Amino acid sequence: MTEGVVAYPALDRTIREMEESVHYLHIGAAMEMRGAAPGVESVVEHVRRRLPLLPPLAGCGDHLADHVRRLPVPGCRSGDWARAYDALVNMPASVSGSASASVSASASVSASASASASVSETASVSETASASACAELPWGVWLVPGEDGDGHLLCYRAHHALHDGVSVMRLVRLLFSLTEPVAASSTVERRKEPPALGARVGGRLRTAADSSRLLARAPRRPLLPGAPDNRRVLSSAVVPVARLREAARSLGCSVLDVHVAALTRVAEAADPTGWTAEGRRARGIVLPVSLDQVGAVPYVGNRFALALVDLPWDRSDLGERARIVADRTRRLKDPGVRWAMGRAMGRLGVGGVRALSGRVFARAGMQTTVVGFTADIGFAGRRADRFTNLNCLPAPFPYQSALTLWRDEAVCSFTADTALPTAEKLADLWLQAVDVLAPTTPSAS
Repeated sequence: MTEGVVAYPALDRTIREMEESVHYLHIGAAMEMRGAAPGVESVVEHVRRRLPLLPPLAGCGDHLADHVRRLPVPGCRSGDWARAYDALVNMPASVSGSASASVSASASVSASASASASVSETASVSETASASACAELPWGVWLVPGEDGDGHLLCYRAHHALHDGVSVMRLVRLLFSLTEPVAASSTVERRKEPPALGARVGGRLRTAADSSRLLARAPRRPLLPGAPDNRRVLSSAVVPVARLREAARSLGCSVLDVHVAALTRVAEAADPTGWTAEGRRARGIVLPVSLDQVGAVPYVGNRFALALVDLPWDRSDLGERARIVADRTRRLKDPGVRWAMGRAMGRLGVGGVRALSGRVFARAGMQTTVVGFTADIGFAGRRADRFTNLNCLPAPFPYQSALTLWRDEAVCSFTADTALPTAEKLADLWLQAVDVLAPTTPSAS
């Protein structure tokens, strides 16, 4: 399957139809950089040089300047990008696909010392076909300068219907690699042989058994104490990757399982409606399962299926939870299961994808993903200080998390609706759970 081919058009269409009135379903990542911000023109030219390597962005070369913007946010500087992240996760969708635009951001600090930023923009939309396509599936590179030349932030953000998290990570790795990528890598057609007959049969049986669970009655308690605010807040926690991997080794599981176990403690502490204590009908967690083979080139569209994983709420020990979760996520790595999921997704139309995702979401209280890579990324010869995933927030959930493993640092970022009373505390709650799962070793005095 080539990178320029849309594999599951019904899935992309369903995501596009999930659009909300204020906050569109964006996905992306941000790099925190030292030094004074470059000129936006140099960022445009950098993106232009890399554009042939990025199939999802093909066709935008003639209006590339419309996609690369400078976003001034007062009060931002190295080590303090809260207002910038606030502006990026709350920015409306009508930015890309415009012939000209001016963006201004104003930020204010409330009495509780929480930062907020509002973004206003005016745009005149080009009548070209390419601009119309960008208006439907917008993407953009944002440059946020720090005050007084103190650092800058570079962010890539796009509509989720344009591509999924795996493709975004591949795109960012090529777009911001400190070494010049090889152009030939984007033209290689990848072919993947299906698994053996026995694996395919086993995968179909396991997938059918999982699907039958979706016929059971779902929990009906709301996941927010009231109506959503439709305003997002982002928080993040940082730990060494080695610490999570050591915890995974000691527990006999994966980093994903450690992360999910920590999320169960977050869910219990941030549960205004009591959904984690509903007994046998308590909600689980949604995990996106990549249907694309391992590669280095970003692809167009979404290539994933949703898996519902039940969570062991009745077990109080977080280590035991991680081991139980590992037993339930291990099957998702089976090539036969992934093949069967891909075949099922390929047969579904928009109505089928919508019905399937609706049934999965109705039985889950949260969703997460784990992505990682080790490549050196940055801009103009400078390596990034930090890499943070910016995830969208589907309407059924009050918050969503993403764990990004980059080189030796793991960043767990939460996007939450501000109607959740603990919206700004989620990252701290996750870090407290990690302290239990992966206690630090005191240094020798």
